[in-house]
Amino acid sequence: MEIKKIDNYCEIFLNGQRFVLDPTNLKETPPLILTNPSLNVNRDKIFNSPGEYNVGNVYIRGFDDKNYISYLFESEDGKIFYLAGEVSEETIKKLKLAKIDLDALIIKGPFSQELLYFKPKVIFSFQQLDLPKFSKEKVNQIKVNFNKVKNLIYLLQ
Repeated sequence: MEIKKIDNYCEIFLNGQRFVLDPTNLKETPPLILTNPSLNVNRDKIFNSPGEYNVGNVYIRGFDDKNYISYLFESEDGKIFYLAGEVSEETIKKLKLAKIDLDALIIKGPFSQELLYFKPKVIFSFQQLDLPKFSKEKVNQIKVNFNKVKNLIYLLQ
């Protein structure tokens, strides 16, 4: 898995597939992952609603989280949960029922301690996080092998 921060959004690469997370303009090359449901543009590899999707060998599940949509990516590279707003209790319940351990969290909005239940190995954050037992590093681009890391926070700059 690789992540790259660009301005106020980022790109991730899973199984060789590029995904643009919340780009500032919709002219980016798809697939685009949008967390603001009011945009109402779920079409042609622009994902903007709850549901289940496949892009190549990447399975994506979108969750309705109050005023946002959060996304779970599952691929050979790992399980990554992306959220730009508050995670809802309903989403937490769904993830717990699925018995998911996360390889990574990508957090653009507020952090919820409840997400630590899913034992993320790495947290990519747009803002400073202070969590005990997690080492911190500032990056704007990094390639991560989840089999070799644990308890890391990467502050995306």
